[in-house]
Amino acid sequence: MSETKRLYPLTRERHGACYWLRAGSYEFARSVTAVPVAALELPRAVGHLPLVLMAQGEGYRLMALLGAEPGTNAFIDARGRWRAAHVPSALSTYPFRLVEHEGRQILAIDETQLTRDAYAGGEPIYTTDGEPTAQVQRSIDFLGRIARSRMSTDRAVEALAAEGLIEPWQAQLTLGGRKRSLRGIYRVSERALNALDPQALGRLHEAGALGIAYAQLLSGRALKTLERAMAAREQELGAVGLAANEVFSDSPLEQRIDWDRLDDED
Repeated sequence: MSETKRLYPLTRERHGACYWLRAGSYEFARSVTAVPVAALELPRAVGHLPLVLMAQGEGYRLMALLGAEPGTNAFIDARGRWRAAHVPSALSTYPFRLVEHEGRQILAIDETQLTRDAYAGGEPIYTTDGEPTAQVQRSIDFLGRIARSRMSTDRAVEALAAEGLIEPWQAQLTLGGRKRSLRGIYRVSERALNALDPQALGRLHEAGALGIAYAQLLSGRALKTLERAMAAREQELGAVGLAANEVFSDSPLEQRIDWDRLDDED
C-alpha cells in the first residue's frame, strides 16, 4: 500500500471514535529516499544529514537525502531503528502528517495506525468534548510551525535560484571501495555565492536565503554519514551483521522532537 493511500484527512466524523497507535519503529519510512526540510530545523539537521536541492515543478526544494537509490532509506536499520542523530520533522510526528490538498496544507493521519478497540493500547484522538487531545494538539501545532517554515524556506530557495546560485551536484559516495554517483540533486554554488555583489547579497538577506545557502553547503560533510549508513545497510542485507550500533537510536519517535527548544524558535 502506498503512503498516499494510507493517509486520510483527519476529521471528527471519520476518526472521532478511533484510537491512534504510537509507532514502535521507523518501518513506515523505509522506502522514503528524501524528505523536505524546513529552515526551523536546520540547526539540528546540519552535520547529521546531507541537505540537497531537488527539482520540483519549475523550481527547487530543500531536501534531506536519506538514500542513494529510489525507494531506499539508508538511515533505517533492519529492526526499524533510526541511524542518525536527527530525525527530519517530516517523519517525527508520525502517524500525523501534513499533506498538500488543492493548494493548501491539511492534517492527515496514516490509517494503518488506527484502531477502534479501546483495549488495543491506543490513545484517543479527540476528547469527550470533540477537541483534539493534548498530545494530538501538540503535534498539530508543531506541524503548523513546520509548514510555515517550509513555505519561507521555499521562498528563500526561489531567491537563490533567481540569483543563479543553484547548480547540478555531481556528488559521489564510496561504498565497498567503489564510487557511486548521486543523480538528480543540486547544490548552492559556493563560487557564484562568493562572487555576488552587495545588492544581490542584500536581496538574499531579506529573503532569509543566506542561512539556507550556508547550511546546504556545510551539510555536504554529512555525505560521509550517508556512506556509513549505506555500508551498514548493505552489511545487513548481506547478513554480515550489524556494524553500526553506535549510531542507532531506540528512543520513541515523539521523544526525538525537542518541543521546548522549538517553542523558543520562530
